[in-house]
Amino acid sequence: MIEISPELVARCQRGDARSFAQLVAETQNDLYNLSYNILHSHEEAEDMAQEIYMRVWRALPTFRGDSKFGTWLYRIGVNACLNRRRQLHTQLYIADSDDALESQIAADDDPATSALASERNQALWAAVDRLPEKYRLMITLFYQQQLSYDEIASMLSLPLGTVKAHLNRARQALAASLRPRQEQ
Repeated sequence: MIEISPELVARCQRGDARSFAQLVAETQNDLYNLSYNILHSHEEAEDMAQEIYMRVWRALPTFRGDSKFGTWLYRIGVNACLNRRRQLHTQLYIADSDDALESQIAADDDPATSALASERNQALWAAVDRLPEKYRLMITLFYQQQLSYDEIASMLSLPLGTVKAHLNRARQALAASLRPRQEQ
């Protein structure tokens, strides 16, 4: 989860452009990754990250500190990306060179082992991409963004039990989709 000092947030709320530039520098990779994980397009993720920062700049005066700033920022990001997905009206896909997945592959000197691990990761995330949107989002936020149940619940304005249930159903659906056909 993104950790931003309250002092930096306060300076940004007062309109300090340098502080906002620092905030952007500290959060841009996380926000880009979040956008990419929802939109599955590098170009869309770059555009959305810029759009999200414009929304954050305009909304900063309304941030009351009831939640962590990182949770508030993620909530704006998730909502903006989901709205963008609806606007696209097309099925988006995971690109072959997914940097987020590549970073998760264990370093191995054996090219065959690395290739097999990469293929498994691509198959896994392709299966995640075929899940219903609410389940895909839960898997992405929990596993890729490493958010807690509470953070996801707060970000999506859902009860904690609903988050747990959706994540459990997402895992079950993913497991079912990955079983060999004869086992199903």
